[in-house]
Amino acid sequence: RPTITNAGIDLSKLQELRMEETTNLPGGVSYREFRTGKDDDTSVQIGSRVAVEMTIRCISFKTPDEPTGMKYYATQEDTTFNELAWTIGSKVVPAGLEEAIMGMHRNGIRYIEIPSSQVYIAKNANQLPLPESVSGKRVFNRIFQSGRSFQTDATLLFEVLVTRIK
Repeated sequence: RPTITNAGIDLSKLQELRMEETTNLPGGVSYREFRTGKDDDTSVQIGSRVAVEMTIRCISFKTPDEPTGMKYYATQEDTTFNELAWTIGSKVVPAGLEEAIMGMHRNGIRYIEIPSSQVYIAKNANQLPLPESVSGKRVFNRIFQSGRSFQTDATLLFEVLVTRIK
């Protein structure tokens, strides 16, 4: 059974894990559970302080090397401590992301899809994690390039591993 040790979550390894059916949430967000995590009393809920390892991909920018979409953000590359931490309900990340991680346990992994309409709302509210890498900035700028007469399909795929819950 593969182990995931960083936010550069190897999708090919995730595909080897048993996947649950897709869960569709009322707001349009969907997720698939790859691993439920530690089955203890602690789960993500409103007010929880969580830390996650995470990779974010733009689904509409698929390549042969990245069939689930080009990566624009990874905690491994874009943060100092290889994780992103926040308090649930603080509105610092997209609402759909918080909605989709509710109930997760430590070491749980979910593959979360947030629709383009919610991504643009989160972008305008400065709730999207910003890339530090040159390649991540390039993808991010391509997604949200201004001056277009149309909006790019900005549906994002969040690969999330919960590392801590308080």
